[in-house]
Amino acid sequence: MSGIRKATLSIIVLSLCSCGRQNPSGSFAGEIKDWVHEVFQAKVIMGSESCELLLILKQTPEGTYAEMNFRHPKMEAVRRIGKWVAGDGERVILFDDDKSPSEYYLIKRGVRYAFQTQDGLSNDDGSPVLMMRNEGLSRKASYPLRLSFEDDGVARVKGVGEEVLHGEWQWASEKIVVAVSLPAPQDSPQTLDGSETYKYFLEWSDEDAVDLLLEKMVILRPFLKKDGSKRQSWMSSLHFTDKPQLRRVGN
Repeated sequence: MSGIRKATLSIIVLSLCSCGRQNPSGSFAGEIKDWVHEVFQAKVIMGSESCELLLILKQTPEGTYAEMNFRHPKMEAVRRIGKWVAGDGERVILFDDDKSPSEYYLIKRGVRYAFQTQDGLSNDDGSPVLMMRNEGLSRKASYPLRLSFEDDGVARVKGVGEEVLHGEWQWASEKIVVAVSLPAPQDSPQTLDGSETYKYFLEWSDEDAVDLLLEKMVILRPFLKKDGSKRQSWMSSLHFTDKPQLRRVGN
């Protein structure tokens, strides 16, 4: 095949690929669901006894809430109240009382969650403490989401409340990615550069490019070490098994 024919064929293929990828335009609205009340349970073997471990995590208008209950058949039950924060690929549970340890970590491991401390936490046989979310006792809440796209790569995101965040959208392989940054809090440390960034990964619901499906959300947060020095921003993500559908709406 001659060079001219090869070049012509390449142009045709690229044109077909470009035409097959429909750019989003206008506004799309729907809702996403997230856990606001989670109950995790585990059996812990300690001193050859089977113990019950219960962890409750909530999101409330006043902030986060954490409650841990530990029951040993031959010891007095322990109940601790604190709060939790999203950490570097984990959730950090913090207790401000006179008991130790004061900090625990809940780390997703497939369908289970490892429950750990800085010094380690395990059963008698050395196996990790693994918790399961009790979905019958846990519940989700729905939040509105509206995405608007412009031809020049500008995107607008509106969630709960009236504030509209301005960002950008672009293609990443076959996914449409919307990225917006939240304004940095006024009380954030001066040494902390950058703000919290949200990324939305979307795809068309069908070949007609009518509605969008939200595949996942990724949150990038700047992070400081305990000594005040900056470390690389960490990421947390929310994958949707049932992808929320965003329907085209009027502007």
